[in-house]
Amino acid sequence: MVILNNNIKFYFFWACGIIGACIVLAGFTHTPAQAYYVTGSILLLLTAIYFKLTYFIALEMILLAGHGAILFGIGPTLQFVLPILLCVQLLVYYLISGELKSIFTLVGIAGISLLSIGFSFAKIWVFFLGSFAIAIFAFYNVYKGKKIALIWGILNLIFASVTGYLLFTNWTIYG
Repeated sequence: MVILNNNIKFYFFWACGIIGACIVLAGFTHTPAQAYYVTGSILLLLTAIYFKLTYFIALEMILLAGHGAILFGIGPTLQFVLPILLCVQLLVYYLISGELKSIFTLVGIAGISLLSIGFSFAKIWVFFLGSFAIAIFAFYNVYKGKKIALIWGILNLIFASVTGYLLFTNWTIYG
């Protein structure tokens, strides 16, 4: 019975992550998108918590803070500063805990910062770099055996692909 229960939880949280990613992707096509991003991030956060993925927990909490700031109309300065300070806090955590063991972790943290800045100032080239960096970190985690990180890898690869396409086909509009 316990094994069955664990399997149900495992697949439930995989499904939460996939549904959350789909909701986030749907937000990419809607304006304003913050409600989609918040809802999707909550589901992705639940997935990250269940699978004990520290970086992805922080990623979703930082994105929730940034999108929450936008939803509540807090202003662009705080929308920019809040995620950046949370990224600095994440970096300090990794340094103090001794978990900063690869360059990929630094790339991932930089990705969160860039993604947050891209959202705050609607700069597509910054959003592209942030998504690409997060995808690199996520796929590194998949390589290291954390297959659930595939959700974040695919999601951010889609974001990087779409924004890269927009960036390189409409440079004057989004540059």
